[in-house]
Amino acid sequence: MAVAGTGMTAFTLGGRRILRRDGRLTLGDGTLAGADLTLPQAVRVMIDTVGVAPETVLAMATSRPAACLGLGGSHGHLLPGRRADMVHLGPDLVLRGVWRAGRKIV
Repeated sequence: MAVAGTGMTAFTLGGRRILRRDGRLTLGDGTLAGADLTLPQAVRVMIDTVGVAPETVLAMATSRPAACLGLGGSHGHLLPGRRADMVHLGPDLVLRGVWRAGRKIV
């Protein structure tokens, strides 16, 4: 979403004004328009709240989207010759680092 990593409290999506408050994205009338969470937070929800196995959740955040986009041959796995875009989540699922093309940026 447009607000990820920012302090934005509102944005426009598909011609509609989306408001951001208290971890929720809503339309002006209060209709839920999405969740305001990071990828590590979403991973934690899937594991802790929904009960999906960690290895399945991590595949849902990496290799499966790459495959759906037709990028499975170059993205979504840590293998020789791949881009090495990755995040490091600690055992507590807190973000520890981010790499783009093999270079640490966070």
